[in-house]
Amino acid sequence: MDIEHEENKQTSKYNDAGYSISRLHDNWLRCYSYIRRGKFNSWKIELDIIWLELFPDVLRHEKCDKYKEDNNKHIKIIADCANNKQKMFYALIKRQEFLRGLQDDSGKGGVYIDENEELAE
Repeated sequence: MDIEHEENKQTSKYNDAGYSISRLHDNWLRCYSYIRRGKFNSWKIELDIIWLELFPDVLRHEKCDKYKEDNNKHIKIIADCANNKQKMFYALIKRQEFLRGLQDDSGKGGVYIDENEELAE
C-alpha cells in the first residue's frame, strides 16, 4: 500500500513543460487574432500573460537580469506610446519578437540543429 501511495506522488518533470508549450501556443494564436482585429490592448495583455508563462524559465536562465531589464524597457516603450496607434503597433511587435526569442532561449520554441549534426534518438 505504501508503494502505491509513493507512485501516485511521482510526476514526470516534463509534464509541465508540455503544458506550458501548449499554453504558449494558445497565447500566440490569440495574439495573432488580436493583431488582425486591431485590438492592441488585448494584444498587450496577452503578451503580459506570455511573459508570466515564461518567467519561471527566466529565473533559471544565466541572462535573468538582462531579460527582466529588456522586458521592462519594452513595457515602458509601450506605455509611452499609448496614444499613438502606429507607434503602439510597432512597440508591441518588438515586445512580441523579444518574447519569441525568450521562448526559444528557454527551450520552449523551435529547436534548430546544424546540418552536420545528427538528431538524437
